[in-house]
Amino acid sequence: MAAPNGSQSNWADQVPIAVAPLNCVPYTGPPLDDSDDMVVYDKPMMVYLPEQPTEKEKDALMAVTKRGVLVTGSAAKGLMAPIMGSYDLSESDDGFLFRFALPGVSDDEKFKCEIRPDGDILIQGVTNTGQKEVQAHNMTFNMYTQYLCPPGDFEVRFHLPAKVDPSTLECKLDNGVLEGVVKKKPVQG
Repeated sequence: MAAPNGSQSNWADQVPIAVAPLNCVPYTGPPLDDSDDMVVYDKPMMVYLPEQPTEKEKDALMAVTKRGVLVTGSAAKGLMAPIMGSYDLSESDDGFLFRFALPGVSDDEKFKCEIRPDGDILIQGVTNTGQKEVQAHNMTFNMYTQYLCPPGDFEVRFHLPAKVDPSTLECKLDNGVLEGVVKKKPVQG
């Protein structure tokens, strides 16, 4: 079979390219209820909720995915792409390393990264990107494009695939990237 550029290629051998979607929409899945017959999804998924859901709703969404990311508040209101929530996750024999893109977020009193023993991670803070008017260099700029998320509070939740020791969490927020390392909980034998 000929590839679009005219060369011979087997399409099955092509490596898919991971790109962000052009538009992100609010969660429109099934109603979140207390039923015990919920399906648990093992594939990675990202859920954007521009409005602030209740803790019960957030917990219910996170319960149906083993490798999901929940993004709320200003981080979920990006109009073109998921600006916050882009992440890397890696695993070693002893622990996990994660990196999250958090543009315009500073490590201040409103920023926190918490982890529970079951591997649930919660990142909260405030971003100052995405303003319509920016004051810089003694000038006022009106933005032509706005691809960064709007300013305001945000929350990101995700789940690591194993139990961890919360006391070993080490996080560093630098240049808009949060890097965290946490050790796995030893398996009792």
